[in-house]
Amino acid sequence: MLGRMGMAKYLDLVEQAKAKLEAANVLLGEFADGDLPEEKAAEFDGLMRESDALRLRAERLKAVETRDAELEAARKNAPQPAANAGGAGQEGAAFKHVYQMRFGDDSEAKQAVMTDLLGRDYRQALWDQNVAYAKYLRYGDQMLDREEAQLLKRQVFPWNQVEYLLKAGMTVGQIKATMVEAQGTLGGYAVPANVQAEIAARLPGLTAVRRGGARVIQLTTGNSVDVPVYTGGTDQYRGAIRGAWGSETQTPSEKNATLGLAPLIAQIYTYKVPMSQSLVEDAANLVDLVTSDITSVAAIDEDTAFLTGDGAGKPLGILPSSGNGNSLTEVAAGNASTLTADGIKGLKRGIASQYRQNGRWVANSDTYALIEKLKDGSGQYIFGDLSDSGMLLGREALESDAMPDVAATAYPLLFADMSGYWVVERAGLTIVRFQDSNTGINKVEYHVRRRIGGRPVETWKMAVQDVNAS
Repeated sequence: MLGRMGMAKYLDLVEQAKAKLEAANVLLGEFADGDLPEEKAAEFDGLMRESDALRLRAERLKAVETRDAELEAARKNAPQPAANAGGAGQEGAAFKHVYQMRFGDDSEAKQAVMTDLLGRDYRQALWDQNVAYAKYLRYGDQMLDREEAQLLKRQVFPWNQVEYLLKAGMTVGQIKATMVEAQGTLGGYAVPANVQAEIAARLPGLTAVRRGGARVIQLTTGNSVDVPVYTGGTDQYRGAIRGAWGSETQTPSEKNATLGLAPLIAQIYTYKVPMSQSLVEDAANLVDLVTSDITSVAAIDEDTAFLTGDGAGKPLGILPSSGNGNSLTEVAAGNASTLTADGIKGLKRGIASQYRQNGRWVANSDTYALIEKLKDGSGQYIFGDLSDSGMLLGREALESDAMPDVAATAYPLLFADMSGYWVVERAGLTIVRFQDSNTGINKVEYHVRRRIGGRPVETWKMAVQDVNAS
């Protein structure tokens, strides 16, 4: 329900919209056949646009004030800590249903763990953090009271991440300490756990490397790990490690494994999401809009780095700087300037059979368009429409504009089991809102900060098409 001041502003905007509409009707009435001269038609169109804009502003105001009222009502009606612990009344039961809609499963195991992590009133704490986060996005930290600011300084990991860490052997106490350290490392205000979970869930669908099955390592302390790097051996036996059949005392004939270590660093990654002042003020779904933009930017940036990053302050890509700097298996296209059907089919067998079942293609849209146009000697298309099937030679065809175009000596097509690419992420995600002379007039910027890295580790699971005649 609109407050008194909100209602007055709403009615004023509605009256202004009606006045513009009436003026347009009067103008139209001056001409019986409705055929307005050019200058009058322009005036009529302007009045109609102004009326629509005023009406839209009124509806936005109504939506925003209604949403704010609902959030305030939810805060007041939420159960107190004692109710959360057990016998909640009718209001407490309703709150729990709303909580589950927003935060997902609330099983007995989750309740026990989250109570240890955040206290008996963990539901209320997570709810209040979301309310404070929405308020911060809209108004900035000037409008946060002390309690709200403290809530946003508390990094809480998504439940699926907490569950992962517990299964990995960490205790609840260690996870709690890690959340404190993550906030101190990242700085800024914490993005609520459910928003982090939503971003993490959306990312694979927007990327090629993650979606292709990249191996993800979650860091809880520090910002790097050492990963194994094998050299030597064959496609079937990496590092020349071989077993031996026979008695227990038999010594394997080959044991010359060559194993090295390479650092995998979670680099500092920041990016900004710009929005207009009017959108920030009026959009009822502001949190969803910011979350969507955060996800889209992160997906584009990380996929570009995972595919072509040079490793300098960023992940090392599969094709650093669009070249085969990691010495992946190369399969010639069979033509000096374009792709051929024979070259594409050869590329599929560029990796050993045990990895081929999980292999996926990666190329940009123009490359797939060229592949779709390849014809046989009878003028029939060889591969069909890849955008409809999403498949090429029985394997998923993933798109990324980070991949290079088809050109002489370029590497425009990749076939890989992406579990050979390792991603390292430091738990936690923070955000800072800016609105000053640097952001520009009527603009707001949200700066997001995370730590993430990556590099190809098992390169024998990847092969690239070399646009070359031989």
